[in-house]
Amino acid sequence: MAINVVGGPNANGRPNKKNKTGNSKVLGWLSQWFNVENVMGGKQFPVKYIDGSLFLLFLGLIMVFFRINAERQMRQLRKSNEEVNNLRAEYTILKANYMKMGKQSELAPKVEVFGIKESRKTPQRIVVEE
Repeated sequence: MAINVVGGPNANGRPNKKNKTGNSKVLGWLSQWFNVENVMGGKQFPVKYIDGSLFLLFLGLIMVFFRINAERQMRQLRKSNEEVNNLRAEYTILKANYMKMGKQSELAPKVEVFGIKESRKTPQRIVVEE
């Protein structure tokens, strides 16, 4: 009859080694480097929930990052829209000024200084016969 031994050799002849932290790789790594179970209260602390907690913490950090990034982009968008509106208004004003400056009533006093006067005669039609 076989002897029941806890932690004894298995079918391969090797001793059974169970991870203290169960199946969690993160907890295995943490317990290896930082001895989490002793720091967190030993066997009474439910260390099996640390994986989920770390995952939720990671998701929370990602959410905060995306929210800050979205707010920054909104500020840039508002600033760009304001700049576009200012440039559009400036363009409209300059265009109106140039259109006004090109009118004959505006040009006549300016060119009079150079001795050019407005013609009072009606234009004559030139007819070319072939």
